[in-house]
Amino acid sequence: MPPATSICNFCKHRPATLYLVFVVADIMFTMKPPVLPVLLMLIGTTLFPTSASAKGLSVVSMKGASGTPYHIYEKNDLRIGWELKRPDKQNTKIKLCIPAAFTTTTGTVVGIYAYKGKVNNESRVSKPIGGAIQITRGNFKIFPSSSGAIFTKDFIASLEKSGSSLFQQFQLVSNGQPAKFKDKKIFQMRAIAKFKDNREGVVESVDAIDFKQFNSDLAAMGVADAIYTDMGGWDEGWYKDPATSALVPIGNDRSKTNKQTNWVVFTTK
Repeated sequence: MPPATSICNFCKHRPATLYLVFVVADIMFTMKPPVLPVLLMLIGTTLFPTSASAKGLSVVSMKGASGTPYHIYEKNDLRIGWELKRPDKQNTKIKLCIPAAFTTTTGTVVGIYAYKGKVNNESRVSKPIGGAIQITRGNFKIFPSSSGAIFTKDFIASLEKSGSSLFQQFQLVSNGQPAKFKDKKIFQMRAIAKFKDNREGVVESVDAIDFKQFNSDLAAMGVADAIYTDMGGWDEGWYKDPATSALVPIGNDRSKTNKQTNWVVFTTK
């Protein structure tokens, strides 16, 4: 069952749907038992559409298992992409933009990466960074890098053949299990996530927390796989309000925005 805050956020913008729920509930008490499963299915698909059927960006606020408040930017039917040139805020196709891979002190992407099939930094694989995200034709998958062992010649050739983009980052959740990190510093946290119910999006904490709390909350939310995105001074991103299209900045620090080198975007098809 989604948290009450999610339900309230949904119903506030869908009074007609809420009315339908009350009507259906009234009918349920007058029908015989065999009809109930169909009616329950109707309520479920109406109130909580799947990511595949939902259109555009959705923004949901909720509290994690620890009590920490979060925002979830659900991708729904949007495409995901990775860019090495700063995205234009005036581009109407871009609905969300966040910094992604880490940036070196010399202004390059940390670790091996691929941009639309062109692989770079093959000799600079970061073994301590334990995860990677591969983006192909608007879809993505997250997986462990096994201390860099996954980046074989065959794997690299597959990226080139498929025209995929890829970068390294910390994997925070793998197969529903939260990762354990020694780092106890606190930051505002953000991650790209795949949920067990097939939703996809970005999960962002409102306040500064540590990895242990963030990773545990992600797993408790039903996240199957999640990968970190660059935060701290590099945390500035933005999204377009789904109701008004107004640009909304995100990120609590924003002190090193000019040092960003790469960005994940959600775009219309």
